[in-house]
This record gives sequence, C-alpha cells and structure tokens, in this order.
Amino acid sequence: MRLRSNCRMPISRSTFTIILGILFGLSATHYLTTLKSLTDPVICGPEQQVSRSEELDIISLRADADVFTRSQSLPGHRRGLILVAIMTAAKYVDTRAYNVWKTWAQHIPGRVLIFVAEGTESIHEDMPLIRLKGVDDTYPPQKKSFAMVKWLAENMADEYDWFLRADDDLYIRGEELAAFLRSVDSSQAHIIGQAGLGNSAEYGLLALGSTDNYCMGGPGIVMSRETLLKVSPHLESCLQHMLTSHEDVELGRCIRKHVNVACTWNYEMQKLFHNNQSAIKESYAKNMKELKDAITLHPIKDPAVMRKVHLRNREIKLREARAQRTLLSSELSTAKAQTLVRMTPNRTIDLTPWDYINNNKILFCADRVNCPRHTVDLSIRTEITDTITQLFDEFNTNARQRGRVLQFQSLQYGYMRVEPTKGVDYVLDMLLWFKKFRPPNRTTISVRRHAYVQQTFGKLRSLAEGVFRSNMRANSTLIEDPTLHMIMPLRGRAAIFGRFAQHLKSICARGGDDLAVSLTIVLYSSEDEMENRETIEMLRSSHIPVSVIEMGDVAFSRGIALMRGAETLPANALLFFTDVDMLFTCDALKRIKSNTILNAQIYFPIVFSEFSHESWSENDKLLADAFHYGRGRGYFRHFGYGLAAMYKADLMDIGGFDTKIEGWGKEDVDLFEKAIKNGRLRVIRSPEPGLVHIYHPIHCDENMPTAQKDMCHGSKAASLASIDTLVEQIAQYA
Repeated sequence: MRLRSNCRMPISRSTFTIILGILFGLSATHYLTTLKSLTDPVICGPEQQVSRSEELDIISLRADADVFTRSQSLPGHRRGLILVAIMTAAKYVDTRAYNVWKTWAQHIPGRVLIFVAEGTESIHEDMPLIRLKGVDDTYPPQKKSFAMVKWLAENMADEYDWFLRADDDLYIRGEELAAFLRSVDSSQAHIIGQAGLGNSAEYGLLALGSTDNYCMGGPGIVMSRETLLKVSPHLESCLQHMLTSHEDVELGRCIRKHVNVACTWNYEMQKLFHNNQSAIKESYAKNMKELKDAITLHPIKDPAVMRKVHLRNREIKLREARAQRTLLSSELSTAKAQTLVRMTPNRTIDLTPWDYINNNKILFCADRVNCPRHTVDLSIRTEITDTITQLFDEFNTNARQRGRVLQFQSLQYGYMRVEPTKGVDYVLDMLLWFKKFRPPNRTTISVRRHAYVQQTFGKLRSLAEGVFRSNMRANSTLIEDPTLHMIMPLRGRAAIFGRFAQHLKSICARGGDDLAVSLTIVLYSSEDEMENRETIEMLRSSHIPVSVIEMGDVAFSRGIALMRGAETLPANALLFFTDVDMLFTCDALKRIKSNTILNAQIYFPIVFSEFSHESWSENDKLLADAFHYGRGRGYFRHFGYGLAAMYKADLMDIGGFDTKIEGWGKEDVDLFEKAIKNGRLRVIRSPEPGLVHIYHPIHCDENMPTAQKDMCHGSKAASLASIDTLVEQIAQYA
C-alpha cells in the first residue's frame, strides 16, 4: 500500500467562515487595544501604579463638598456593595448623627454619608457631611429627601450597587445587610424595606392604588442602582406633584409610577427591617430581643441607647466568632473528644456543687450567704435566655430544607454550675414544640427534652495599663491632668479639719513623685473660721497647693459647694470629692487615680465607716490607727456615694450635682444615678480599705425634706453599732 504524502483534507464553507471570523475578532481587539493605549494619558513616576488605598483617596469626600469627586478611569474599577445615606438636622448632627457615625457606621461594607441642610456646621470634623444646596431643615423633609436621592443618582450611581436611605435614629447591622444584599440580583430594579399602607388614622387616605404600597422611611429604604437611575429624572416632577406630606410615601409613589416596582411584600420584612411603633421613647432601651433577627432597628432616638444596642450587637458577633472558632478547633486531628466531665476532682473540696433552678424563677443553692433559696438574679436569667436562644438557633439550622422546626416553650427546671477554670455547665429540662410543616405530614407536637450545655471561657488576655487607658480613651482629645484635685466643703469643725490636715500632710510627704495632690476648700463662715484659716496656712507652708473659695454666711449645701469647687478647675482636671471626716492612705489615692479615666471611667469607692466608739470592744479601742476592719469596728457603707472621683469633663457630661438640694444628703445619690443613666461612662464601684470615715454623731434636722430626713436617720442608725454588738446587748436582757 502506498501512502500519498501530499494528501489534502477538504474544508467546508461553514468551518471556513468560523475561522475567518475568529481571525477578524482577534485583529480588531488588538487594533482597539493599541488605539486606547495611544489616547490614554501617560502617568510617570511613583503615580504610575494606583493601589486600592490610593483609589479611595482619589474619591475621598471633603466635608464641605457639593459634588463627590470620582475617577472613572481607574484601572480595575469596580462598584462597591452599598452606600448608606443618612438624613439629619442641624440640632441632631452632633448628637444622634455623630453617635451613628461612631457606632454602626464603622462596620458598613461600603460607605456612609450624612446629608444636612445648606450651611449646617458640626464640631466633629471627621464626619462626612454633604450639604445640600437650597435645602433647609423644614419638617417634613420632602425636599431634603428628594434632593438627597437626586444627589446620589448624579454623583454616586457608578460607584455602588445598592443605596440605603436612612434617618439618624436608625441602627443598621452591617454584616447582616451585606449578606442579605448579596443574595439579591443588583442589576434589576428593586426597592426593599418594610412595606406600609399608612397607620390606622391614615389608612385609605394616602391615595395609594389597590396594588400600591411604599417602603416606610423609618426602618430604612434600600434601592438598587437600576432603581436609582430610572427614578432620578422624575424626582423634581414628583416633588412638585405630591399628594401627601410624607416623603417616604411620595418617594414610593414616584418609584412605583416611573420604575414600575413596589416595596417588597413579604411578612419577613417586619423582622428584618424592624419598626417599633409601640413605645418610641423606650425603644430597645431594655429589651433587645428583636436585634438578633433584624437588619435594621428603628427608632433609637437616645444616643446612649444607640451605643447600648451597638455594644449588644458586637457581643453577638463576638459570640458567633468564638463559636465558629470552637467548631473549627474541634475538627482538628489533635482536638480532644468532647465530654460532659471537664474536670475530675481529686479532693472533696474540689467538687463544685450544682445550683438548682426551678422554672427560671427560684434558685436553690447550698454554699452562699443568700442560700438556701432566692430569686434568680437578672444576670443569670438573661444568660440562660441567651443560651437557650443560641441553642435553638443551632437546632433550627437549615430548618426550611428539613421541613421541621423546634420552638421553645418553657424551662421546667435546670442545673447550673461554674467551673472557675473551665466555664459554665447547664443541664436544662425544657418543653418544646416540634413542628413539621411540609404536607402531607404537617403536625405540631409538644415534647420534653434534656439539653446539656457547656460554655467555655475564652483565653486570658492581659493589657498594660497604658494600653488599657489608651483603648478606653480612643475617642477623647483631652490630655489627663496628673494632679489629684481634692475638693472639700467646710463649715466650722476646726478640730476635725486640723486632724484631716495633719493626715494629708503626712500622706503627701511620703507619696513620692507619682502622687501630686492639691486641695480646694469651699469655706463657709463659722465661729471657728479663724482656726480653719490657720490650718490652711499650715498646709500651704508644707508646700501643699491649697485654694479657698469663699462662700460667706449662707445656707450650707454640699452640692453647691462641690460644683463651685469644680468650676475653678479645667476640663481635664481629676476631681476627688471628699469630706473632712475622712482619713486615707497613700495607696488609696493612687488607686483613685488609676481607677479614673478621662472620658471613659469614673470611680465611686465604698468607704469603711466606723461605728460609734462606745460600741467598740476593749481590743478595738487599743488599736493605734483607724485602718483596721473588724466586724465590731465598722462596715463598708454600700449605700453611700458621697466620695467620688471623676474628671471635670465627665462631671459636666453627666449633669453635675443638683444645686437645688440643700443641707445634708441626697446630692450624692442623685449624681450616682446620673452616672449610671449616662451610659457612656463606665462606673467602678468597689470597697476601698484605704478610705476610712471616722465616726461622729449625726444630727438630723427635722425640717429637712422627707427623703433627706429618712436617709439621715437610716445612716445614723446604721452607724451606731454592729449587729453582733446589738445581739450581745439584747442577750443581757433575755
């Protein structure tokens, strides 16, 4: 057989056409690429390569900008996920809006801009403000809302896939928002939120068609880029032909008419975009059960509540991250097998007893002062509720695919114990609803189950004091004054003041260079005033800075006196409010400085208060100094808040002392309650052995207001003698 070396394979017409088309396409692509490289500007030097961080700088926003400068010629340019546009007014820009900027806005997977009226100013230069020309703070804010949407379309439509219109009283969970939006096709026209038809008084009066609705503005309105671009040309016309005064209704009407999409009709949106209409003033202040299932929460008008909700949300995210870490660690080949026995006791005392909880209301215990039974503490109830919620979230993972769900009914009983080096163990006996919802096997059954739960403590972390204080003061611009400024009101009592002065003199002599102390005396006129002035000069001669504020012969008021003393000092001054009956150690003053952090933490020490010396035993009377803590000598006055340490800026932030209170008492309780309600400052409350209140007879003026008189009599009775001494006295007559 002979093979022909020059054989030819026939090529069909269709194959030849395809090959020719491919060659033509490659040639055209090469030609266009070459042409673009010739027409593009040439960048030389270090600017030739543009990083992502430099890209953000190029399109960064100036606070006074009217147009957001954008670069469309950046290589590799792609749109971000979402831009959140927040409307606020001048009276809220430094309160509500700034709290939003410092809390959830820092966790948005995109950008946050704050829109204000023309001419609005803020004391916070870091906020990204957009001032809308020709717009004021008129309410309802129809013009501001439509102008903001128009601005977004003209300046940012090419930068992001989604746009969220928000108010300054809205909380947004950034991670949940991102996960939700990534599940939706952003190339289509969408308007997403909680659908509304008006409240009961407005229902049927908003000129909505039978198939029309609107997205309620409060919980937030999400628009896709396609929706924004399509509605933008018609916004001015819609603003001129409004049928109601509600800007969210009119925006929804405009989008429905010109984009032909309505707000999402979905029952689930009531949870995702949650709107609390029942008690606006107290929204989410105490109960945050809606937070875990929500993307947005509205309304939160109190900045302190906004910070509280944000802290709770970060706790949830931290818990999820820890749970994920534990799950991943358990899958390692080196991981230990899970067991309910985390610690094997070697001695009897090593065995940790369980507490028994009945119906989540009564706790039975065996090894504490308040045993054998007491009401379950709020902290324990809250932790058990959170544990059960997390437990059922795990139970119901992929519940929709499985066609069944478990719902918690009630806790019948449970056991709880804390292993100090391991964590918390629970045994929970619960009633559940077991529901199957797929036909034809739909059913609901009440079942009872045991759950064994272990919560593991995280790894210990230690921080240097400097790092800790720096972290606590992350948002503060003031510098802490290193001097401890003691402020003390004084009227008469020359001998007691002499004792105080001698003690202060000896403390300062051995305090060292790290303890700088000054004394501000708010001096009232009295019969022994000259003796007090001589003592003041003695302190000054000992190189102790002493300033005197003259009050003259007026009615004594501790609150007024302390505020007068504070007013003479700068905002960054560390104040220690004290009384003439106090003695203190050098270490106590150092702990006061350590426990007080500017713009972050204030300190209310619990002082040791002496009983009447007449009730002391003979051994107690023989002790040389006041710093002894026997049960018969005194007690830590847990109901007293008169001694407090804080920086002046924080004193003014919480509202200061009530200067309307005259005479003895109540001003300290009022200040403590203000500090707790403030929410921004951490309050440290702890026994301080280095602060001792020397006993003196208490006189309660019968002309006092009832509340002050009751407090005075209570303090007088508590300071007479210990319970042990009173029992001994009663036993003599038994």
